[in-house]
Order: sequence, then structure tokens, then C-alpha cells
Amino acid sequence: MEKDDVDKYRNEFPITGRFVYLDHAGVAPISRRVEKAICGFLSESAENGAFLYPQWFRKIVDIRKKCADLLRAETDEVAFVRSTSHGLSIVAEGMAWNQGDNVIIYEKEFPSNRYPWEHLRRKGVEVRTIPSREGRIMLDDIEQQVDARTRLLSISSVQFTNGFRMDLKRTGDLCRKKGMLFCVDAIQSLGVIPMDVDAFNIDFLAADAHKWLLGPEGIGIFFCRRGLTEVIEPALVGWKSVQQQFEFERPQFDLKKDAQRFEEGSLNVMGIIGLGAAIELLNEVGIENIEEQVLGLGDVIIEEAERRGFEIKTPRERSARGGNVTVCGPFDPDALRNALREKGIMVNVRAGGVRISPHFYNTKEEIVFCFKELDRILDREP
Repeated sequence: MEKDDVDKYRNEFPITGRFVYLDHAGVAPISRRVEKAICGFLSESAENGAFLYPQWFRKIVDIRKKCADLLRAETDEVAFVRSTSHGLSIVAEGMAWNQGDNVIIYEKEFPSNRYPWEHLRRKGVEVRTIPSREGRIMLDDIEQQVDARTRLLSISSVQFTNGFRMDLKRTGDLCRKKGMLFCVDAIQSLGVIPMDVDAFNIDFLAADAHKWLLGPEGIGIFFCRRGLTEVIEPALVGWKSVQQQFEFERPQFDLKKDAQRFEEGSLNVMGIIGLGAAIELLNEVGIENIEEQVLGLGDVIIEEAERRGFEIKTPRERSARGGNVTVCGPFDPDALRNALREKGIMVNVRAGGVRISPHFYNTKEEIVFCFKELDRILDREP
């Protein structure tokens, strides 16, 4: 992205006036337009109550389409969920498991993509883990775990500890070849790396809004491939789960055929409207432009870390990393994170190092400033 374009969008993020925010792999700040959309909804609700519900419903229909387009999916394949954990749990608890079935996950997965599968042990389902190869996941290691009883692979598109990016196309092809379902935790990539659920043969995907999507917490996207929707039995059901959802006095338990069967009750309208504004901003900038900017800032992080002799836990090649870069050195990462935060620089700690995760509105100057402050804290020359 050109500097003028970045500068223009920095005005969307008031946090840039006070802080250097480099923790989008954690919880991201929202933009002015997301704030405006949420505050606008609150004002409308306060002044009009349910009189505006038809208008809000039309917005929800439009935002669902935006979410589907972001995934290269169809609108009827998308549901709104509370979180990534919620979406993954829909799959884990909705499949018809048999004792002796197994699922495959990475040994260092974030708990959201671990606990729903481990919870299946009570049903006699085995959880098999892929070993870490210096922070990377190898397709050969996945294939070695597969047998005739393997039902599903669940993997993160980008790993939260070190930013390793999975080759989703090759992984999806492997799943098709082996006849197992492919589930993706996309929270560490959606909004910064282009997604194509069809090209990647993804069957299920979940992602919350509060990281790279730059949206509010408590709202997420769940994708269920058409044709698999009725294979997943909803663990939670309510008035919105059925086809005749507004027939309150003549109830008929006939579940919806599309992904909306997983939206069991009243939607988080405020969160959905905030998510819609966030996606609008991302689309305006362009996901490909965002990816190029963020990976370029990652190059700067790696260069600055290498100049100081720090160990880099993240792959150096762009094709194998997402937006977060983790560096280690002769320092206590927790103490360094806390000291940087005292100076108004937001980073985090993962994999025994400091994790730095800029977004498209961050600048090279902010990265350099972060490392100069790090030098001052450590009382060392760069």
C-alpha cells in the first residue's frame, strides 16, 4: 500500500493517536466506522425500539452476503455465531460419532480448536495430534495419522504462537483424497489473507471478528458447506432453528435446511452490524492489499530482529506466515511486553517470545520505533 493510502486509513483508527498497537493477533481495536455503526444502532434502538426491526433485518441479510463473499461461499452456507469456539463446537457436537472414530489436530493448537475435540473422548472418539516441526506442520505428518476411522481434520489457517501459515489448498486436497472432513479455525487469517472455502475444499470454518477482521468481540462467522448442513445435528435449538420461525402459536419442529439452523435464538444484531462495518472497511482497502501491507511489515519485524541477533520463531518466507511474528532473545518476554505496554506499545507473548502482529494501518516507522524502545528497555545498542 502507498503511504498516502495508509495515512488516510490511520484516521479510521483513533488508537493511533495515543498508542502503537501491534497485537491484532490478540484483540484488535475497532475503527471509527465500526464505532459509528454500533452507536448508530444503539441510538436507533433507544429511539425506535422494534419499529426498525425490518430495516435491521435487511442489514443482516446484506451483511450475511458480505461474509459469504469474504469466504467465497454461498449465503446459505453462513451462520452468525458467538465465537470461534461456538462455531467449532457446532461441528464437534453435531456430528454422528461412533466409538473408535478419530479426529486429527495439531499438538500446539489454540484451546478453541482443541477442547471441543478432546471433549469427544467421552463418546469414545480418539484425538490424534500432529507433531510440531520447529513450529511448522507437515502434510506427511498429517497423512501418517490417517486411517480408515479418521473422520475429520481440524487445523488453524495460521498458528497463534508463531504465525505459521497452513497451505490450505494442499491440506484440503489431502482431506478429499483421504475421505475425511476438513475444518478450519480461521480467526488468525480472516481479514488479512484471502480465503476461498471452495478452492481449498473446506467443509467447516469458524472465525470471530475481534482479531484481523477488526470487528467487535462476541460475534463470529461459521461456514458449513452446502450438502453437509443436515449432517450436523444442532446441539442447541430454539425458535430460529426451524423453517416456520415466526409461527409462534403453531409450532412445528422442522429444522431449516441451511446454515441458519445453527442460529438457535435472537441474533446479536448490534454485533452483526459492527461486523458488517468492519468488513466494509476491509473490502474498501482490499484483502490482497492488506495482505501485501501486513506481510511487508512482517519483513520489517524480521529485519529489525535479525539486526539485533534475536531468534525468529516465525517462518521468514511470506508464503508460510500470516500477520504475527514471534521473536526471542536474551530477555524475559513477559517483562519486556509489560515494559513496552507502559510505553504505549501493545504486543503480546507467545511461544516463549514477544509476538508482534501489525495490521494494514500500521507503519514501518512504528515497527522501528517499537524496536528502538525495546533497545532502551534492555539498555543495549541495536
